[in-house]
Amino acid sequence: MPTYTYKATDSKSKLIKGELQASGEIEVTTQLAKLGYMPITISLKNEKALSSGGIFKSSAKVNPQALVIFTRQFATIIKAAIPIMEGLGALAEQTEDLPLKKALNQLVHDIGGGLSLSQAMAKHPNVFSDLYVNTVVAGESAGVLESVLFRLSNMLEDDAETKNNISAAFRYPIMVVIAMVIAIIVLSVFVIPQFAKIYSDAKVALPLPTQIMIIAGYALKNYWYITFPSIAAGAFGFKKFINTKKGRFWWDGQKFKMLIIGKIYTKITMLRFASMLSVLYQAGLPVLKTMDIVALTIGNVVLSKEIEKIKHDVSDGKGISGAVLNSKFFPRLVGYMISVGEKSGSLSLMLDSLCQFFESDVRSMVRNLTTMIEPVMTAVLGVVVMGMCLAIFLPLWSMIQVVKGSG
Repeated sequence: MPTYTYKATDSKSKLIKGELQASGEIEVTTQLAKLGYMPITISLKNEKALSSGGIFKSSAKVNPQALVIFTRQFATIIKAAIPIMEGLGALAEQTEDLPLKKALNQLVHDIGGGLSLSQAMAKHPNVFSDLYVNTVVAGESAGVLESVLFRLSNMLEDDAETKNNISAAFRYPIMVVIAMVIAIIVLSVFVIPQFAKIYSDAKVALPLPTQIMIIAGYALKNYWYITFPSIAAGAFGFKKFINTKKGRFWWDGQKFKMLIIGKIYTKITMLRFASMLSVLYQAGLPVLKTMDIVALTIGNVVLSKEIEKIKHDVSDGKGISGAVLNSKFFPRLVGYMISVGEKSGSLSLMLDSLCQFFESDVRSMVRNLTTMIEPVMTAVLGVVVMGMCLAIFLPLWSMIQVVKGSG
């Protein structure tokens, strides 16, 4: 019998990983159900994950706007108490996005075969991200799928809008950086070497900036077949690294520290935290189980670990606000707002207020992103231009001094 690896959640929403021998994916699902586990992904060992779609796997990515529309319409279908399979079939017929249409048709097939909605969605990572699937798992576990889907659609719409605005804000700086890199390459490969010959004939000592540009130009001109593949290999290696457990943890931590973008990312994660906590609290779930689900759906492993610490503090008798205030990741405002909600018995209202605050704050920061980037770009350009000028004119100044001295 073939061996399958799996990721699943237990009754306490904790992530479980392991291996099972079975004749197929359905048997693995059945065995996990007997153990009280809810499968997230199932993979044939040493082969590509069946959870990535098996024979239905597609590398084509879904259009973000199409996914937002689907999520909102699907939430409406759940609210109207229309059977899930019937609703998914209707949405598959009307969507024009091919990857989404293909995934929805397969969802109908898989749900009909006995899989849950989240299990079926986990088989299509090109359409439904880990965050999406885990959020649906949360909705299924708490019995608030409708509310979770509406929140998820808003979250996806906000994320798409934020990404578009950030891309627009960085478009000009990226063009400037590309032009700057081209200018440096041209100077290093064609201009500086010509000056270097003149300086060498005049027996002028070359300063460090000039030496650096000469060495860089020589490497680019004579060893381009090593330089450019090395850069590509470095980028590929970095991408592979951040997909490892250790690399993912490091990279998720760096997201909070990025210049300018880090503040926006922090507020986005706080918005997700408050939004999911509010939905699950309103559903009446126990606090500890709520924290487990929030940790799974937050979309950042560093913050997930911090939420696990908060859960541990809560289990030791601290309130949510006290545990949050002890955390270095959460802004003090979050702890204070939760504290007011706990004391006044209106935690849900305070969490919704937090969501509105962070949503407004993120939009404001993204709108002002160009203004925030300009001083940084000016400083970087100033340093680069000064470096190039020093590389060219410092030797020239030295040569003039030599000529004056000999005269």
